[in-house]
Amino acid sequence: MMARSTRRRAGGVYLAGRALLSHLTKRFRFRGRLKAYCAGKRALLLNIGCGQLIHDGWINLDYEVVPGRSFYFDALDPLPLEDGSVRHIHCEHFLEHLERRDALKFLGECSRVLDAQGTMRVIVPDAERYMRVYVAEDREFFERMVNLGGHDEPLRPKSLVVNQMFRMWGNHRFAWDFEALDAAARSAGFSDVRRSGHNQAAPAYAIDGQDWWRPFESLYADLSK
Repeated sequence: MMARSTRRRAGGVYLAGRALLSHLTKRFRFRGRLKAYCAGKRALLLNIGCGQLIHDGWINLDYEVVPGRSFYFDALDPLPLEDGSVRHIHCEHFLEHLERRDALKFLGECSRVLDAQGTMRVIVPDAERYMRVYVAEDREFFERMVNLGGHDEPLRPKSLVVNQMFRMWGNHRFAWDFEALDAAARSAGFSDVRRSGHNQAAPAYAIDGQDWWRPFESLYADLSK
């Protein structure tokens, strides 16, 4: 009989193999579509990591494709777009899913494709807020967040909420505060990084998600070339 640890390793290899096959299939089927669609176009609006928040008039990008509504994009790959072809990038609750080194490369790619007056809006869980309310014993905050990420069982005590934000079943790879985001953005080629707030984007770029928890726990920042 196969030992339990061996079965686990075999199962892990099988799942990893399936994930790799799925990734390669997506790259083969979908990767060229974004490049072809954007070829020769300028002043593009990108909504990267859109999930189900798909908006008309924008180029909506995500690893999981909604046929006819969004384009496949893996943030570990370069953006298949021309230098200076983008006017604005919206990136909401996506950057935290990347390791910091990959996030730096991604931000560099965003800077590259933006035109000289280009801007980018980044929204992430605010690590500083979570740490401050933890130390302050802010019970109201933690009671509102007991089902963070759709968790079935209430997350109590408060350290479970913090762990859920930092880890999110292994899907979150880095926790950002404003200082870390500012440093990363400037190293990637942005000249200005400013705190913002929910629904405080310029009218032409106003596509912030409207779920109640977004302004409650998120960091909003506007980046400029």
